[in-house]
Amino acid sequence: MAAKYLYGPVPSEPDEVTGTVSGGTVSITAKVGEKTESFSASISGSGDVIALKLSGGIFPSGSKTLSFGSGFEGKIRNLFGLSELNTNVANGWMIDRVMDVLEQNPGSGHDPTKVMVSGCSGCGKGAYLAGVFSRAPVVVIVESGGGGVANLRQAEWFRHGEGSSTWQCSDAKPQSIDNLEDSGICGPWVTSAARWLRNDPSKVYNLPFDTHMILATIAPRHLVHFTNANGTNAWCHLGGTCEALSAWAAKPVWKALGVPERMGFQMYSANHCGASGSQTALAGEMFKRAFEGNASANTDVLNILDNGVQQPVSEWKDMWVDWDMETVLE
Repeated sequence: MAAKYLYGPVPSEPDEVTGTVSGGTVSITAKVGEKTESFSASISGSGDVIALKLSGGIFPSGSKTLSFGSGFEGKIRNLFGLSELNTNVANGWMIDRVMDVLEQNPGSGHDPTKVMVSGCSGCGKGAYLAGVFSRAPVVVIVESGGGGVANLRQAEWFRHGEGSSTWQCSDAKPQSIDNLEDSGICGPWVTSAARWLRNDPSKVYNLPFDTHMILATIAPRHLVHFTNANGTNAWCHLGGTCEALSAWAAKPVWKALGVPERMGFQMYSANHCGASGSQTALAGEMFKRAFEGNASANTDVLNILDNGVQQPVSEWKDMWVDWDMETVLE
């Protein structure tokens, strides 16, 4: 659904993937039907963790850097016969292909269970999409805002609905689908698939999903999610309230699956992409849990500042939720 209404086509798993690993060079061959394309990736640096390091992301110290060979987006389009492809969806597809080959080459010195992606702001949107459209074991999203995790329905309510009168920011309404930039760092974030909604954002209420559901598809993998406080006159454009709503609504999926400790959300008050180490310590705790197997790491966190949102959390359930948030799957 997200592909159809927002992000454009999402290429599937190829019919066949083979490859080799030589030092830090990963060579990949993917076959779809009668078409075959060759891809490459590079893993540089030292450490156990392999990270796609988008701008402003948060990573373990000493982690390796994952990068992809030039022209990979065009090759993916050719392989699947696509006229367009979201750049971050392409990143997610490449993460999976690298993991495929690392799994086929267990003696390579690179552990496919220790792959992650992170980024902030425009690259927070990028990390969100690459994380959703891949099987990366760890995803760290930082201040992604509109076009990222920010809830589309609540943003529309603030921008053009009854919530407009309660929005306490003098300079801007929250970023959402209709005022999302067409380009920027790690962008563009949506494709022509979203044009119908960008032209008439009131149709957001017709969407069969919202961003909390997309975010929740990361479960049961490990997710750390940060946003900036969005109280009175605080980071108005980013719309942290809407991002917090989606995190709050997605968290029950990890609980339902019995792994609430694999999802942590933290709201802080800091300069954009400039939070201190203490404010982002949750990421370090999740790295301990996911990469080091530390079962005592403090990661089952959902911290929303009372003075950091434009609508009280106490109002969210009655207004935005029509499902059982306490469901536990057996």
